[in-house]
Amino acid sequence: MSDSLTDYVTVSNDGGVVTARIVASNVEEREATGILNAVKGAMGEAGERLRFVVLDFGEVEFINSSGLAACIELRNGADAQGAHTIVYRPKDDVNQVFRMVRVDRLYTFAHTAEELEKLVS
Repeated sequence: MSDSLTDYVTVSNDGGVVTARIVASNVEEREATGILNAVKGAMGEAGERLRFVVLDFGEVEFINSSGLAACIELRNGADAQGAHTIVYRPKDDVNQVFRMVRVDRLYTFAHTAEELEKLVS
């Protein structure tokens, strides 16, 4: 079984906007660890230039407590660097999990490219 970070997430940095496109359909412990490590690395590389961390959930069907914990850790890390965290394109089931455990209060949500563009510009 492959265990490369790129199996779970692709990360880019565009002018202080770190975007993590999660490509795993399920975010459980193994995926959460890989995503967390990849995004934290990109946040570290961005340093003082970091303005936003965008977590693109467009392909995610399921997230468990490990995935939520990773999201919280990324949010806290971004906040410590003076950056904001945006959850982008969450599917209804994932969005419901965020709301159910009240983690949604920690993030700004963007459901469309237009909403995201408005937030990061």
